[in-house]
Amino acid sequence: MATREPVLYVVADGEKARFLRFDGTGLRTTQSFGLKSPETNAEAEVGGIKAPRTDIHVQLKEHFTRDLAKAIDAAFAADSDLAGLVLSAPGHALHDIREEVSRSVTGMVLQTLDKDLVNTPDADLLAHFDRPATGWRLAG
Repeated sequence: MATREPVLYVVADGEKARFLRFDGTGLRTTQSFGLKSPETNAEAEVGGIKAPRTDIHVQLKEHFTRDLAKAIDAAFAADSDLAGLVLSAPGHALHDIREEVSRSVTGMVLQTLDKDLVNTPDADLLAHFDRPATGWRLAG
């Protein structure tokens, strides 16, 4: 029986995201998010703004990344075994997510990758990360 690594992998763009875990043989999606998903309902929040100062699509992506950062924080709060975060997203989204996650989670970042892998199948994802063969070196 394979044991799960205590690392949360997040692949995201400005509209979709997935949480993945390494199960001993490969990465497996554990949760998916989208602009219209209940966990990250950015579209509903932005729809209530009367006079947008910027493009509505930019606002949607900003709300989505903010909500995604909250979901990342919640995942770490709910699972005390999590000890590391690997994050992949295009530059603008990567920056926004890193700015919004809590300090405690920021301290657990093992790797960031400025790349949109959100549509990459689970079976092909691990090759994109420089995961050591012996696993990530975690604090503690």
